[in-house]
Amino acid sequence: MKLNIGGHHYTILCEDLRHEDDSKELYGRHLVRHSEILINSQIDETRQQETLIHEILHAILINAGHEHNEGMIDAISNGLHQLGVGGYLWEKAQKS
Repeated sequence: MKLNIGGHHYTILCEDLRHEDDSKELYGRHLVRHSEILINSQIDETRQQETLIHEILHAILINAGHEHNEGMIDAISNGLHQLGVGGYLWEKAQKS
């Protein structure tokens, strides 16, 4: 899957992700250097969609040079997912 985010061509990969701390679960990761977004393939598809929004928000803010916190990203990604943005972005990325 692919998406253009801020003029950068991102590859979205779904794979089995493991957190460095075994007591925590890793849903996704944004890799700036490689323009990649990793999504945990072991979580429910609706969680994958919300995680895609979450990682896109990280990409947007990092590319713009803005500091941000995880709680803000969680709140915004959850709200956008409730509005159907997650499903829209998921389908768009699959078409690319």
